[in-house]
Amino acid sequence: MDTRVTAQYRDGHLPEAQNIPHEDLRDKLDQLDPTLPVITYCNKGVTGNATQNILLNHDFKNVYNLSGGFRFYDATKED
Repeated sequence: MDTRVTAQYRDGHLPEAQNIPHEDLRDKLDQLDPTLPVITYCNKGVTGNATQNILLNHDFKNVYNLSGGFRFYDATKED
């Protein structure tokens, strides 16, 4: 789950990532399946971590945050 604003998501994102900006998450919780694993991320990791905590507090069980966020992923991915 890409928690960045949509413009950042359009500039690049992890393959198959769904964009749900952090500010919209609470309004969309009922559209998500709490039984599925979720990996959250943002640019650096802070907002992704906040999103992870929201999901965990709403009974999502398999929630992980990509440490370092998209910037780390983009800088270290192999082409």
